[in-house]
Amino acid sequence: MPPTSSLDPTKIDFQKYYFYGTVLNVPPILLMYPMRTVRLLQQRKSPVPVSSSIFNVIKDVQQKNGFRALYAGATVFSLGLTTTKILQFATYDYLAQKTRENDYFQVETLRSPSVLSGLLGTFSAVVTTFFIVPFDMISQQITIAKAGAHGSINPVTGSTTTTCVAPALVPETAVSAANSTATASKAPIYVQGSYERLQPPSQMPISESLKLQFKQEGVRFLFRGYVATLMSTIPFFAAYFPAYEISKVWVMDGIKFVRSQQPNSPSPIPSSEWHQLIISSIAGCMASLAGVLVSSPSDMVKTRIQTEQRLQPTNGSGVKLPMSSLKWMDVFMEIWRKEGFMKFFAGTKARAILAVPGGALNFIIFDFVRSVSIKKEPVVSLSQISVSPERAKEALY
Repeated sequence: MPPTSSLDPTKIDFQKYYFYGTVLNVPPILLMYPMRTVRLLQQRKSPVPVSSSIFNVIKDVQQKNGFRALYAGATVFSLGLTTTKILQFATYDYLAQKTRENDYFQVETLRSPSVLSGLLGTFSAVVTTFFIVPFDMISQQITIAKAGAHGSINPVTGSTTTTCVAPALVPETAVSAANSTATASKAPIYVQGSYERLQPPSQMPISESLKLQFKQEGVRFLFRGYVATLMSTIPFFAAYFPAYEISKVWVMDGIKFVRSQQPNSPSPIPSSEWHQLIISSIAGCMASLAGVLVSSPSDMVKTRIQTEQRLQPTNGSGVKLPMSSLKWMDVFMEIWRKEGFMKFFAGTKARAILAVPGGALNFIIFDFVRSVSIKKEPVVSLSQISVSPERAKEALY
């Protein structure tokens, strides 16, 4: 996090830092969580149009799935975000402290607050992205399953049209083997060429879907969308931290101007006690807005990749069929071709409402957390200083 003043040589008590950071971060996350639910519903791939109105989406979720559905996945998300946010800000503070202690490593460009905060902010965000992806992945799938229109997932979409060809002749042993494979994997088997209208598969609870997807993809399932998350994180924080530094200067100039208009006032407004709060809140809002606008297209792609609740489809013989690509560029081009450029900004309004106050609270909370976590250096009086004759001699020169 960008320092609000020159970093002093005092150290941070990270025990206090983590404790206060955890306690103070959870309430804002839960307060704003419905906005995250709205954003995910507006960005996901849906067979039916989703309203661009935040109010209409919230109303629809509440009517179809109940109020609690707006908080689906909140526990997992809060745990992951709180942990990684503290880790991110602690990483930033540690790196900033080391950079100052080493005189900016003799790199003149790093002396610029905007450049230094941008580099450290982006680096700390990239480092902590590895830890947030599994929490984000699981929480998003839970949100879509419980807050979506159907409340649960269909593992495979089967055809419902009647065919006009005779069913394929399959040896009885092959059918038996295919059925046993399906029973063991719990994956649906569809027989091609039947005169019967195929019935859609039964709905599956999200817990069962997560288990099957994990079994199907392994540990990679938890890190699905890792590259997409980086592609969203890097532009967000590259804009976020420099925007904070620039906005901070503007706000400080604004405070000075307002106070200069009250030269004869014994207690000019705003008072000095409120300066830090005003700077953190306004600059934090501006920083978040800049980050949201810059990273919206990448965030859209990330959401599509991570909310794809899919299981491996099979044919009548139990043979696995290919699935659509979830590579970043492939998903990006699919959205561009089928839904147009403006679709990349779906959910931006909800994301801004979530991020802008969140950005202000981030800096307010962590400015406070840092202030109560600073280890005070003991003040040493002149009488306590023992100076050797050699040091005294050096001081004369």
